[in-house]
Amino acid sequence: MNFNSLEEVQNRFADFQKIFESGDKEKAAGMLEELLDALEENTSVRRAGKVYKDGRIDMTEDDGRDVYISLNHVMEYYIYAFYYKPDVDVKCTELPYGAYYRTYGDLCLQLGKYHAAEKAFSKAIAWNSVDLDSILGLAESYKYTNKLQRYLDTTKAAYRYCCTRATMARYYRNMGYYYLNKYETDMARACYIYSNIYFQTENADQELAYLKEALKDETPEFTIQQIQQMFTEKGVEPGPDSDTIGVVYRVGELMMDDGEMKLAKDCFSIVYDITQEEKLGTLLDTMADL
Repeated sequence: MNFNSLEEVQNRFADFQKIFESGDKEKAAGMLEELLDALEENTSVRRAGKVYKDGRIDMTEDDGRDVYISLNHVMEYYIYAFYYKPDVDVKCTELPYGAYYRTYGDLCLQLGKYHAAEKAFSKAIAWNSVDLDSILGLAESYKYTNKLQRYLDTTKAAYRYCCTRATMARYYRNMGYYYLNKYETDMARACYIYSNIYFQTENADQELAYLKEALKDETPEFTIQQIQQMFTEKGVEPGPDSDTIGVVYRVGELMMDDGEMKLAKDCFSIVYDITQEEKLGTLLDTMADL
């Protein structure tokens, strides 16, 4: 197989997908692992990021070379530039290396191979250190290997890229899990309640029901102000990162200026989802057929 051939690699990944869809997850995992190992051996560029030994997610060490990033969406290019401010060129890969590793990480989680999942998500992050799904996947692997502090640190790293109601809800569910395991039940409840305010999920409902049963009392009727005060005292962010929202909105404007209307709509939809800004809703109505 020619690993420099985009078409051949994509065809091999398609073979993996067929096996996965057939239900043979073990065989699919082996096929994807083999593909990723081969790609690893044939790739020597400087990658966008790294998960360091202390759990920190940051850029790779400066060696003078350009950085390569594997994007899921164009907005990630600008988010990466905003937060990391690289002083070298940032180039995009043709192959979706990050997505391949993230897919493998998700599959390892399903198979209960949590250490393999941790490695896979770490490599996905190396290819795209602002990929929210990969960072949250890494946090999930830490949860199953009982690395609670790493779980917290990685969830906090994911926070600044949460820019929809659903992803903010997941952030607060993660924080709820952390505080539940620290036996800080009021904070856990506050996190699950706040998660449901953003986007109600069965998971948050189940955790609140579990706490109600375990503590033999009713779920407190915290006000939003009370929850936000509790968050302030614990250093938990009470809402999305305004810088990230601003970057996504600006990318939408840039895409619109370039005539990339579908990409612009994607960005504006994300911002509208979290802000519900009336003027943006009106603009999106005009883009409904895109």
